[in-house]
Parts: sequence; C-alpha cells; structure tokens
Amino acid sequence: MSDWEIRNVISPACDDAAYIREVAQTKRALELWTMEPGFRSAFLAAPAETLAACGLSVDAFAVKVLCDPETAMAYREKPPEALPRAARRYRAFLREKIEGRERMAREDCVPAHPAFRAWRLRQRNRCWVELGKRNESLIHVPLTFELDLGCSVGCPFCGVMAPRHQKVCRYDEDAALWKGILAFAKETIGDAAGHATCYYATEPLDNPDYEKFVDDFFDVFGIVPQMTSAASMRNPERTRAYLTESLKKNRRVHRFSVLSLDILHRIFETFTPEELLCVELLPQFAEAPGNMFASAGRARKNAAVHVETAEDGNTIACISGFIVNMAEKSVRLITPCGSSEERPTGEILVAKERFTDLEDFRRVLVSMIDRYMLPELPKDQPLCLRPGISFEKMAEGIAFSHAKTLRLKFLGTDDLPAGLYHDVLDKLRAGGRSAYDVVGELMEERDAFPAHVLFILKKFEQAGLFLEPYETPGPSSS
Repeated sequence: MSDWEIRNVISPACDDAAYIREVAQTKRALELWTMEPGFRSAFLAAPAETLAACGLSVDAFAVKVLCDPETAMAYREKPPEALPRAARRYRAFLREKIEGRERMAREDCVPAHPAFRAWRLRQRNRCWVELGKRNESLIHVPLTFELDLGCSVGCPFCGVMAPRHQKVCRYDEDAALWKGILAFAKETIGDAAGHATCYYATEPLDNPDYEKFVDDFFDVFGIVPQMTSAASMRNPERTRAYLTESLKKNRRVHRFSVLSLDILHRIFETFTPEELLCVELLPQFAEAPGNMFASAGRARKNAAVHVETAEDGNTIACISGFIVNMAEKSVRLITPCGSSEERPTGEILVAKERFTDLEDFRRVLVSMIDRYMLPELPKDQPLCLRPGISFEKMAEGIAFSHAKTLRLKFLGTDDLPAGLYHDVLDKLRAGGRSAYDVVGELMEERDAFPAHVLFILKKFEQAGLFLEPYETPGPSSS
C-alpha cells in the first residue's frame, strides 16, 4: 500500500504490522501526554528525545500536531494531506472508533421487538433534550449482564455506586441457564442483544469464569462483548490471554480504568503499544493531567475526585433496556437521566424483578416489555409534558430545551403551519387532555385535519417530550 494510505484498524482488522505500530505508538504518546505527570513539559522541550526515552520511535512532530494546542491550531485550516502521516493515521483511527460508536447507537443496538424499539427511541431522544451533547457518548444498549453481585474494587468515583462484592455466578452451576437466557434474548431483542456487555455495576475480572461466559456469548452472537476493567493488573497474564483470544475473534475497543500512577507504569511495562491498540486507558487518578470524572454516583460527594462539573446532569449510564444479574437472578429495566439528589447514579430505575429459572426469566422479560414498553402512548389517556423542558413559540415553529442543553426545534411547513404547532402546545400545556381531546378541540376551533394534529403529537411523543404512562398516575401506571 501507499505510505500515505489510510486504512481501518478495527473493522476490518488491519494486518499491516508497520501501520499498526505507527498508530499504536502514536496512541501511547498521547496516553503519556494525558496521564504521565511531567511528560508534557519534557516533550515540549525535547520532543524526539522524550519519545525515545519512552521507547517510542513515532514521528515527534506528528505527536505535537495531535496534542500541543498551539501546533494543532496552526494545522486546523490546512487540508488533511498537510498533516504528518502518523497524525493522519491516528485521526483516522479516532474517526473509526467514533463512527463505530455512533453506528451502534443509531443502528446496531436498535431492538427487533417493535415495542422495545419504540420505547428505546423515546428514551434516546429524551436524553438529547435532557442531557444535550452528553448523549453523544451514550449508546443506549438494550441489554447488559452482571455476572456477580457487587464489585471488589470500590472505586471512589464509581458513577453507578456499585455495592461491595457479595456473590459470584459460577459457570458450572448456571451454564444451562446462561445459554438459555442468551438464546431467548436473541429471539426477543434480536441481533441488538449481541452488543451487550457482561459487566455493569461489577468488575468483570472478579468472576473466575468470565472467559467461559464470554465464549458462550460469542457462540450465540458472533461478538466478543466489550470489557471495561479496573483490575487489569490483578493478574496481567490472564488479562493478556483474554485480550489476545478476544481480539482474534473480533477486534473491538476494550477499556482499562487506571487507578494510580503506579498501575499506569505497570501497564506500560507489561503491555506493548501494539497489544493495547484496541484498549482505551482511562486516567482515573489524581496526578493524571487528563483526569476528569462525570459528576455522578460516588463522585458527586467525594471532594477528592475532580469532577467535570459540580452541577446536576451528568451520567455514565449507557443502557436503555435490561440489566440481567446472573448472581442475584434479577432483571432491572433502566434508562439514563441526569444525576441528581433523587437519582445520584444518573439512572431511571423503571422496574426490578427476580427470576428463578429460564421459564421464569422469559416471563419476567416479556411482562416488562408488555407493561412498560408501549409501542405508542395511549390516545385516550391524558398526555403530560415532561417537567423541566422549556418551550418557546417562534414565527417558524417551536423551540424546546432542557436547562443548559441543546435547543431543538419543530419547524412548521405549508401543510403543518407553525400556528398549528402553537395551538397543539397550548392544549398540552393546559393539561388533562388526551390525544383524542386535542384532535377534537382543534377540529372544532380551527377546522384542523385530525391527521395533521396526530402527526404533530407523534413528533412530540417520539422526541420523548411526554411522560411515559408508568411515570404518571392513572390506569396504566405502575
């Protein structure tokens, strides 16, 4: 290939050793920039020498273009081909990761089940209003698993406030149940279930049988679930073996939470840049220049943790769907929200129920879908605008937003003029009106076409602007 050719690294997997080495060494240099105290000043004073001292042979100027604000600004308006080769390739690697995440949220994680699909769309759109750009990083996976109850690490910044480690699901005892649950999840949710993880408020490497559970997952879905571990150096050879085997099956991005400078140094000593090409290192210790946490979970109250903001509104919850805990034998239905005193972990817990065996699991999953995931909101029950959302009438339509988030708009057209949007909003603000009520009143008052009114109400619904029936009192509430 040409020296300047840009290739995918993750999918399809790149097998060009020189290309991989250049991207991996560039990544290692940026990790040093964001995590190693003193590296920035040393690098800016003597770029090539500093990289060489760290065992890196990547182009120092390419690294400078990527990490030094002044140099990056000088290249901001230049065409891509003006960038040094290593910088171009690393930026392409970043784009590939971002595009993969966006594709997961937009397409891969969309459930096959129609009601589940409609509910997830409402939750994802609600989060655009409530969380703004934070929602860019939330995939809204429809399913995830916990193989333990609790976590042994006890990170002081834990965004989901994982409880202490209490119980382990052992493969030899529950293999048949696990395989049955995976099969039913695929049957009910579809291929989107294959983007589940096998951890949430847990440490995956706490489970001594983690690899066996993952092997079954791969057999069903053809995907190795993404892993985030805060215990990667607890048994480095186990970690290396897992990465080696999983990346042979399908290359995807895993993550290590780096809890101290000592752990960072041990990771760098143990793993080559190439081995960690598809592992994001998360700097979660005080000395790291790039250390930052979402103001959610334990980080909200821990003064020693440097959070992004002291205000409400952050979350690391990335699920709009089910968490199946195999150790406790429970199913939780959750969806993200801004963290607050009421919901410090930034999650809305819709429901939780225990199960005893595979048949009971099927019952629980189906009943939760039927009860909470309506394909559309009932047209004969009052519609309640979601609290905290501001609406503004404009000449061209309606703008709506949540505090300090994105300002979104519904714009009128020739067939659906802005005035009709205004009238529908007025009816909704008055409260106590069902979709049928709004249609009937606007037919009588302004001779509006029912289909036009229902179309506008559907746009409000899909945008997540109405409370779900289980969030409001009434016949369908929980």
